[in-house]
Amino acid sequence: MEYLLGLDIGTTHLKAGIFTLQGEPVVVKLASTPSHNLGEGRAIYSPDELWDSVCGLLKETTGQLESGDKILSVAIASMGEAGLLIDGEGKPLTPIIAWYDSRGKEVVDEWVASFGAKRTLSITGLTPDYIYSLMKLLWLRRHEPKLVAKANKWLCMMDYIIYRLTGEFATDYSIASRTMLFDISRRDWSEEIAEFAGLDIGLFPKVYPGGHVVGQVTKATAQSTGLHQGVPVCTGGHDHICGAFATGVFEPGKALDSMGTAESLVAAYRNIPKLEPEAVRGFGVGCHVVSDAYYLLAGITASGLSVEWFRNEFGGVEQGAADSRGVNIYEVLVEAARQSPVGARGLVFIPHMRGAGPPDPDPYSRGAFVGIRDYHERKDFIRAILEGLSFEFAFTLWESEDVLGQAVDKIQAIGGGTKNQLWMEIKSAVLNMPVEVPAVQESTLLGAALLGGLGAGVYRDEHEALAETYRVLYTHEPNPELVKQYEPIYETYTEVVPLIRQIGHIVGGSEV
Repeated sequence: MEYLLGLDIGTTHLKAGIFTLQGEPVVVKLASTPSHNLGEGRAIYSPDELWDSVCGLLKETTGQLESGDKILSVAIASMGEAGLLIDGEGKPLTPIIAWYDSRGKEVVDEWVASFGAKRTLSITGLTPDYIYSLMKLLWLRRHEPKLVAKANKWLCMMDYIIYRLTGEFATDYSIASRTMLFDISRRDWSEEIAEFAGLDIGLFPKVYPGGHVVGQVTKATAQSTGLHQGVPVCTGGHDHICGAFATGVFEPGKALDSMGTAESLVAAYRNIPKLEPEAVRGFGVGCHVVSDAYYLLAGITASGLSVEWFRNEFGGVEQGAADSRGVNIYEVLVEAARQSPVGARGLVFIPHMRGAGPPDPDPYSRGAFVGIRDYHERKDFIRAILEGLSFEFAFTLWESEDVLGQAVDKIQAIGGGTKNQLWMEIKSAVLNMPVEVPAVQESTLLGAALLGGLGAGVYRDEHEALAETYRVLYTHEPNPELVKQYEPIYETYTEVVPLIRQIGHIVGGSEV
């Protein structure tokens, strides 16, 4: 049998999946992404630890195949922005700095004052923010100038895995679009930005479209991964954009809700929008993994993280109940939330645990529970989290419709959050529109595999790939009664958020 293999290098988990040419998962394996929290908003990944984990995962995955089975291609989806410097021998000079690492905040204001936010947006489609690769590089140049001077390449997460698999330096348009160094109109690195930043343009790998063969699995890599030597390795792309590809969100009028540790809204353009602050409103614009399309991107940086935070810090009771019943703790949490009425008895949660995203990005905004009374119980806090996340997504979506100049009438949702039925019921009611969940739960992984299929010539184009592989698992239709109940609560939420932003600036000081 012939198969496609996809890798997904995520913030929390690493995943490897083998798919049939019709998009059916044959083997899917998962491992934790080995990360290190350094405190004070800093976080890194060890390059060697990461590669060892990827090798172990690939060996476990390929070990499930029969002797006559053949992998036609490998492609990688990954988080954006995170990256590292390597030297001329290909050895890491730095750890991989996580996308959410906040040390780049130190140089953002200086960049805005010197180069300008408007000029940055007009080239890159991005509003300056500490998460982007350029800010990490400027921080390194300030604090580790000798390492930057020795550097041969800056590689984002996908690029690093491609390098370890093939020995080649390559990235794709969608990952490059998250560096704040990429000219999305020209689809090439911006010499203007690199020169102004004092960075050699040769520091960055060659850029290709998604689904382009950039190398082959080497002999050494074959031994450590279980892949056959010579298997084509293709560019995948930014994880959320790979998920958009697998669900058909590459045509105007469609939108994707990618629900993971962070939650992203992805919508598609065919023509690049006017890259001015008044037109873009803080949303990110970048190159899609598909042909000549562009995307509009926004997100809740602490979506699934908010649920995990509550579970870790306050979920001892639910964990005990889950252990005694032999079920997953999330089942117990959702059961508790269902016991709380709509509106969580006046408790409102603002999910700005890692700041606020578009349409009004604000790294200083803080997460908050508002309206706490002595009668509130744990179940109310859990429900308030799910409602707050749904309100924040709705606000972002409706603002994006204004930016796009077109309405969205259906959401396609992927990721671990889609397994939470209560969350999906709340979200469809708040949005008052259907939320469709595809049959293949690992859409990001499938998107990477399909891009590999394009590179290997399995599909003529993205439309054939979608037609061959996309199926619907179920659709959440909005409950009319819930729609009515949530309308005034959403209005309350939108009135509270600006006040929380102000409080964040008051209590936050200089810390992000």
